[in-house]
Amino acid sequence: MTPPRPPTDAPLQQLPTPLADAAPAASVPHGTSSPVALPTPPAAPDASPTPLPEAARTTPVRTVQARKAPTPAQVRRTLRLSVVEGGLTQAFLNWTTGSVIVGYALHLGASPTEIGLIGSVPMLAQVASPLAAWGAALFGRLKLLTALTALLGRGLWLLAAFLPLLGVPEAQRPAFIVLLVMVSSFFQASTATLWASWLGEVVPEGRRGRYFGFRTGVVGVVGMVANLGAGWLLDRLQAPLNFQVVLGVGVGAALVGVVLLLFHYEPQTLGARPGFRETFRTPWQHPNFRRFLLFGIYWQAAVMLAAPFVFTYFLQHLQMSFTQIALWSAIASCTALLTTSFWGHVADRYGNKAVLAIGTTLAGTAMPLSWMLATATHLWPVWLSAVFDALAWGAIGPAIFNLALVSAPKDNRTAFIAMYSFATGVAGFVGGTLSGPLLLALSRLEGELLGFTWTGFHTLFLLSGALRMQAWRLLKPVEETNAWRTRDVLRQVRFAWRGIGFPWR
Repeated sequence: MTPPRPPTDAPLQQLPTPLADAAPAASVPHGTSSPVALPTPPAAPDASPTPLPEAARTTPVRTVQARKAPTPAQVRRTLRLSVVEGGLTQAFLNWTTGSVIVGYALHLGASPTEIGLIGSVPMLAQVASPLAAWGAALFGRLKLLTALTALLGRGLWLLAAFLPLLGVPEAQRPAFIVLLVMVSSFFQASTATLWASWLGEVVPEGRRGRYFGFRTGVVGVVGMVANLGAGWLLDRLQAPLNFQVVLGVGVGAALVGVVLLLFHYEPQTLGARPGFRETFRTPWQHPNFRRFLLFGIYWQAAVMLAAPFVFTYFLQHLQMSFTQIALWSAIASCTALLTTSFWGHVADRYGNKAVLAIGTTLAGTAMPLSWMLATATHLWPVWLSAVFDALAWGAIGPAIFNLALVSAPKDNRTAFIAMYSFATGVAGFVGGTLSGPLLLALSRLEGELLGFTWTGFHTLFLLSGALRMQAWRLLKPVEETNAWRTRDVLRQVRFAWRGIGFPWR
């Protein structure tokens, strides 16, 4: 399964998605380190470690401990397979989300409210994550449960590919797509939670940032190729055949990824089984993780106010073709190949909080501004936004994933990851559900100013950007061992960029 997000500001439905200390550092395959050499951090007096809270002493958690550590060969094989599986899954995600599903829904006659629901119901589906965590603790077989939920969540999309042949009335087809997205997302959210906990017991803690950054970059390139192929097909075949072909091929790739999951190493576990109520309650009793949850809830709601309508804005207002959107994705993916590894390396050295603060600020300033400046005849800000997308989400993805892992105690970690998915999913659903009616209301403010057409899209992007810019305030109280201040990390990053030929200060 893949931890990153679909292109163009899609929410983090899967924790990058993050997740143990069982494997030696030497077991990470060649090529996972960052291509950018960062300076060794000095022992600065203002970078002292932040002690972790002692909530684990007071929280009644029944632990599940690893029975034995995997061998280096088992880890290497799993990490390599995970990159391949992630690429296949990313192709599926790109072909069942974003411009493809939005274009398909618009072809079927979907309304703005239905477009908003298509973007937001995957968030609501994350309420299934605690159920998945409880089921994993009850049955103790992460591999089989992950593969089963992935098979169901991905295979259901065959119904979308064959929708014109199913006899569903035309007026009901947009609602059918919304329902399909919701049901499929329930299984995919469960898969994400199980996968995150599973990989957390395999990837060495000291290399998480670099490995997941490298993996995200490679997976992004595969997604870029998939987007280019989908864009070419969508622009050359007639609807709905073009959407049917893309969806069908995407499901085929995803099912191959399910088979690869069965060849991953699965750590054996031993311990008491947490109760169902404990799965919901325990993460909220942990003070530091509760602060991280509050940040995640706010962030996901702020993102989802605009995310469902970015591709709609590209297609309708900017009149971009599917090939142009695929090119946008290609620019973002190629840039992300460098930025994700770079930010992962920074996070390993200086902590995840600062990286996350930088990424969320970029996502709240540079990205919405570049969308708003674009017009149908001047698309250069859109191409620039692809670079900002890679810079921002290349930082946010690995950092939020790793911070979730370090904020949660290793014992009963699955329940903590599941609660993060649950809470942010509900918040994202609320934000996405409000985005449709809000866009309709903001459309009344449309007008012309100095030859520039201001639309409801612009106001929605402005509002979402303003909310995103404030996310760092909720991130600040989250405690992380050895975390550096953001200003000090920015100084070190500047030195690193200058060292590879970018001389700006």
